[in-house]
Amino acid sequence: MVAAYPEIQPEHCLNTRLPDLGKPACTRCLDRCPADAITLNPDHAPQLHASACTGCTGCVPACPADAIGHEALSPVNLLQQARQLVMQGQSEINVACNAITDTRPGLRVHCHASWDPALLACMAAEGVRIMHLEGIDQCDSCPACHGSSLMQQTEKDYATLNKSLGIQLHISHKAKEIVVEKPLPVAEPEPQRRAFFRSLIPTLTQGAAMAASQIGQAVNQATALEMPEADTEHDSHLPVRLQLFLRALPRLQANFTPMPFMPSLPLGAIQANARCTACNQCVEQCPTKALDIREFGANKILEFQPDACIGCRQCINTCPEDALESLPGISLPSVLTQRARPLIMVHEDMLKKEPGRSDRPELKEDD
Repeated sequence: MVAAYPEIQPEHCLNTRLPDLGKPACTRCLDRCPADAITLNPDHAPQLHASACTGCTGCVPACPADAIGHEALSPVNLLQQARQLVMQGQSEINVACNAITDTRPGLRVHCHASWDPALLACMAAEGVRIMHLEGIDQCDSCPACHGSSLMQQTEKDYATLNKSLGIQLHISHKAKEIVVEKPLPVAEPEPQRRAFFRSLIPTLTQGAAMAASQIGQAVNQATALEMPEADTEHDSHLPVRLQLFLRALPRLQANFTPMPFMPSLPLGAIQANARCTACNQCVEQCPTKALDIREFGANKILEFQPDACIGCRQCINTCPEDALESLPGISLPSVLTQRARPLIMVHEDMLKKEPGRSDRPELKEDD
């Protein structure tokens, strides 16, 4: 397999889109890369070092801003192919990486390091019940070489996600066995009359096949999976894989089992306390417009959009009052509501308070 390096678009990176707070807003691509092939320049923009990169593309799903891409990786195309296989009655499919050179039926990915929990959940939503990872046992001899190790962590995170879902996907590291049909025994010569009527069967079968093909094409067109379009202002700021996951979530039978925050699945949840002054700094820092402030008479309400949060913690890091903090668990049904949730009402007297100024008494050295 020839190494194919991912492409970085620094202008999309959270570190370059958000104001500099003295430290990078996101390091998920660095944390994900097993070859240490990505570094940050003095402006905190990511840089890829081709001499160290193996081309595993594990950094692509790790980016919560679609700042890293690869021409061979399209989650939309992959899910479209999976949907077509399921419609043909194949809920158990092979998924081969580029280490496999034969053309065995199933799906093909560049490297198994490119999977993430959101994409696996989308596969389950399409009706795939068993997914065989073909070629993952050849990682030691593959130039990409990190597919197996990265996939192990992905499977752990997906198992955690599965506790909050009702539809399950089983992952196997063995290729699906191909059933070879035995040749039919040679039949004895038929009577002439029976042979005549049998000769009509191919014609009738061909007509039925054409009709079935036309129906199948119509169904495929009606159920075609397209690149997600922004339904709301929030969607336009979300990575494609997260948009696909949010659209698949209603089919995954989400339950109320809290799911802990995982960097591999960019979802987050926050809460606010009484120190909030509605200074608007968290709203300005949020890259996905998950926060907003609206007036309520003489007061103001800080609102949170659960399905727009990617867990970047920029609002928490920038709050001058330490009024925001992450919730330990995320409820997937609350994400499905797609409605802004009020975090806190800031009363008129707090609105007059200067940002960063605390009413709490300062501790003296003798205290």
